[in-house]
Amino acid sequence: MTRRKVKTFLMQLIERDHPGQSIEQILLNAYCEHGSEREAAQALGITQQSFNAWKFRLGLDNAMRVEHMKRSAGTQPEES
Repeated sequence: MTRRKVKTFLMQLIERDHPGQSIEQILLNAYCEHGSEREAAQALGITQQSFNAWKFRLGLDNAMRVEHMKRSAGTQPEES
């Protein structure tokens, strides 16, 4: 059985500030744009610990690992 992904109140507020985007997409875009969890978290106005916890809570850890590997290999992320 898969666990339901529950959004926190702060996640919902961040989504409200980014109309038309899910919190998953917002986090992934911030990570791609800034290149690190710390800088992405700062850009969103949350702590790095929150960013990291949300990454796992929302199942984004693999997507961010792939993005990190692409950057390490020197390839650019695909535009959505």
